[in-house]
Amino acid sequence: MKDESLKQEIYRFPARKIARAVIDGKISAVEVAEAFLERIYELNPLYKAWIHLNEAYVLDQATQVDAQKTKGPLAGIPVGVKDIFNTEVFPTEMGSTIWKGHKAGNDARCVSNLRRDSAIIAGKTDTAEFAVHTAGYALNPWNTTHVTGTSSGGSAVAVATAMAPAALATQTAGSTIRPASWCGVYGMKPSFGIIPRTGVLKTTDTLDNIGFYGRDAQDLRLLLDSMRVHGHNYPIMESRFKAYQTRPADRWRVGFIRGHLWEEAPEYVQNAILNAAREVAAAGNIELVELELPESTHNAHRLHRRIYNPCLSYYFKEELAKAPEAISDSFLSLVEDGKTLSPEDYKVALQEQAALAHEVETWFSDNHIDFLMHYSSNGSAPLREPGLNMDINLLWTLTWLPVINIPKFKCPQGLPFGMQIIGPRYSDYRMFDFLNQLVSHAIAPELAPLAECKIPA
Repeated sequence: MKDESLKQEIYRFPARKIARAVIDGKISAVEVAEAFLERIYELNPLYKAWIHLNEAYVLDQATQVDAQKTKGPLAGIPVGVKDIFNTEVFPTEMGSTIWKGHKAGNDARCVSNLRRDSAIIAGKTDTAEFAVHTAGYALNPWNTTHVTGTSSGGSAVAVATAMAPAALATQTAGSTIRPASWCGVYGMKPSFGIIPRTGVLKTTDTLDNIGFYGRDAQDLRLLLDSMRVHGHNYPIMESRFKAYQTRPADRWRVGFIRGHLWEEAPEYVQNAILNAAREVAAAGNIELVELELPESTHNAHRLHRRIYNPCLSYYFKEELAKAPEAISDSFLSLVEDGKTLSPEDYKVALQEQAALAHEVETWFSDNHIDFLMHYSSNGSAPLREPGLNMDINLLWTLTWLPVINIPKFKCPQGLPFGMQIIGPRYSDYRMFDFLNQLVSHAIAPELAPLAECKIPA
C-alpha cells in the first residue's frame, strides 16, 4: 500500500471512493476487508447489526478481487446482506429460530450480481422475524434505547456506523426507507421489479422490493447499476428508463404534498419538511408546487392489509404447521387476520392495487411533476417498545414507485430522520440526477454523517 494512513481511514470512505482506490491500486481489497472487519469486531458487540460473519471467507473473496486483472465497478466494496437473501457460504435464517443454521447453498441473483462486479459479501445483517414486524437484535446507533426501523434495521445500522459502506435491504411496506430515516443513511427502494428477487424470501408477489443503503448520494447509482436487470429482454423497462433520461434536466418541477397522514406527524417534522420545501423553492432551477394526492391514496393501508396478510398466511404455511410455538404473537395475528380474507377478495385487491398504481402515475403526468418531496417517517426513531409507525411509505410500495431517503433532519433530541423524494415508475436514473442537484444546492448532504456511537470499552 502506498499510503499507510489510507487503511486507517478507509472505513470513512463511501463505496465509490473505496472501489476507485482499489481499482487504482492505492489500497488492496484485502486491506479494505481487514479494515472493515476490525471496525465490525469493535462495534458489533454493542450495536448487533451482524448475525453471521466469516473472516476467512471475506478475506478469500478480497484475495480473489486483488487477483482479478480487470476489476469490476464495485471492486473491494464490503456489502452487508440482510439475512433473507440466500448466500452460498453464510447461513440464511430469516430472523427465525425455525431456520436456525439453514444454508441455501447458493447466492440470491442480486448478491451474485454484486460479486460479479467485484464486491465482497461481508456478512449477514440482522432482520426482523421473516422480515415482518417482530424486531431482531440490532440497536439504533444514535441511541440504543430506540428502534432501528424493523426488518432492514441491521443493514441500516451497519452503514450508519461505517461497519460497511453499503448493505442490502427489502421493503414490503416501509422497511427500507424507514430504517434509513431513523438511522441517518441514504436508502433507496427502486421501481418495483427492476432488481430480481430470485433467492430472496418471498412474503408477497406484488409488494416485495429489493432496496439498499449507502452513506454517499452517488453510491446509490453504483449499487442499482450492479443489481438491476439489463438488456433487450426487458424492453418496457429499458424504454421507460431511456424516456426519462432523455428529458431536459435544466428545470425541475417538484410537488410538495402533505398527504392524508400529515396530522400523524409531530410539529417538528412538519416544520422541518416545510423549511426544506422553502429551500427547494429557492433553488434557481426548481419549481415547487403544492399538490394534493388523489383521494384513493387515503385507502392505502386498508388495501395493503388485504394483500399482505393473506400472503403471509399462504407463504408461511410450512413454518406455521412445523413450529407454531416458535412464531411471534404479532406474526400470528397477521396470519389469522389474513385467513379472514377470502381468495376472491385478494384477487380484487390486486386489481385495485394495479388501478391505484396507474392512477398515481397518471397524476404525476397530468400535473407535469418530475418528483415529489415528503418526510420519510413520522419523526425520529421511537423507543424500543411495541407499536407500528403510521407513515406514507406503504403508499409508494403499493404503487411501485422509486423512492430515495435523504439523511437531512434531526429531531429536538438529536436523532436523525429523513426527507424522501418519490418519482414515477422507472424514473430511477433521472432521480439520481435530481438528487445531484439537491446536493449541489446543499439541500442534501453529499455524505451522510457517521452515527455518533460510543465504542465499547
